[in-house]
Amino acid sequence: MPARTFSPDALRQIRRERGVTQVELAAALGRSFTSVSMYENGRSTPPVEVPAAIADTLNAPMDAFVTGSARELVSA
Repeated sequence: MPARTFSPDALRQIRRERGVTQVELAAALGRSFTSVSMYENGRSTPPVEVPAAIADTLNAPMDAFVTGSARELVSA
């Protein structure tokens, strides 16, 4: 079974769909703009607690931000 990993592309897409800037998301998370930018560009992986906070902030399911989710495994 593949490991579940954070998806930078999903973060970027969902954040944009919600009309939230990187600066706004960073402020809501208590993180720097640079951290959010690095998460989106795949240059850094957020700490384990951050994807849940991102999901809450963007009102999206946490599974939307990970690859190797059960949804992808079923469709493979």
